Amino acid sequence: MLDNLKRALPSSNKRLVSELRQLGDVSLAEFLHETGLEIEDIYRRKILGGWAGLRRTAGLASTPAGPDDTTLSAAFGRMLHLDDLDRLDLLVRLAAGQRPAAGRLLHMLHFTLWGPAAPLVELDGHLARLWADPARCAELRQVAEVLRTRIHRITTPPSSDNVPLRIHARYSKNEACAAFGMTNPGALREGVKWIEAERADIFFVTLDKSEHHYSPTTRYQDRALTAELFQWESQSTTSAGSPTGRRYVEHAERGSTVHLFVRESKVAEGDLGVPPYLYAGPMTYERHTRDRPMRIIWRLDRPLPADVLHAARAIAA
Repeated sequence: MLDNLKRALPSSNKRLVSELRQLGDVSLAEFLHETGLEIEDIYRRKILGGWAGLRRTAGLASTPAGPDDTTLSAAFGRMLHLDDLDRLDLLVRLAAGQRPAAGRLLHMLHFTLWGPAAPLVELDGHLARLWADPARCAELRQVAEVLRTRIHRITTPPSSDNVPLRIHARYSKNEACAAFGMTNPGALREGVKWIEAERADIFFVTLDKSEHHYSPTTRYQDRALTAELFQWESQSTTSAGSPTGRRYVEHAERGSTVHLFVRESKVAEGDLGVPPYLYAGPMTYERHTRDRPMRIIWRLDRPLPADVLHAARAIAA
């Protein structure tokens, strides 16, 4: 069976197997250093099966794949955007078999590993299934170690005990929704959501709205005007006098908050899933023009990172 898998691998994956065989029983970090590859090269194609799958194919691991092997391999590939110490520390603790205190960080990871439809009541059972696969636990620890070395942006610690998000860290939509307390993040299909329990509006913005992914009615004029000012358009039916429009305009007086998540593109890269969002943080209403949709200028609490601002301006141009 192993020989059949090797023959089915694309030539690029066969090269990875050959290089790992030559290097021997090295860690994931050592393999990436010696080959000059990025971790995405290991997870871009599902047929390879991630790091544990690569090691099995190269004959360096005799433990057979567990019942959740394919699910966990794909999930690890979707986690490569993690760039804050809170979540990476959580991965290391889980990989060591430690049960962290229940909280939204753990909920975020639950949906990442098992999908947005996985009920939170099954969290303990899913943790047991993860711990029953020592090869994938070892892989999870090594993935966290590699991702820790790639952190290149300073992130701001969470300002709320309830919402464990770091400003300028990256999150998938499911992770962001779980951080705000949603227990069914997969139910969100639009780019806006009012979270009543948190008294928070969350906006998910994709800057490059190509015709392939967006219809003319959803190509809103969302763009960074400066590092601090962001232009955002509401849904096409929202007027300034509507309950939603008034909530946007009067959010400071009402004691609610507005949060921006932004990414450059929606285009997926191989089997890694769609790109994550950068959490740009809370913002405050400045002014608006137009109606249905409202075109609102928001002031960010913290300026956008220089590279994100540059990309946003290039896309707008």
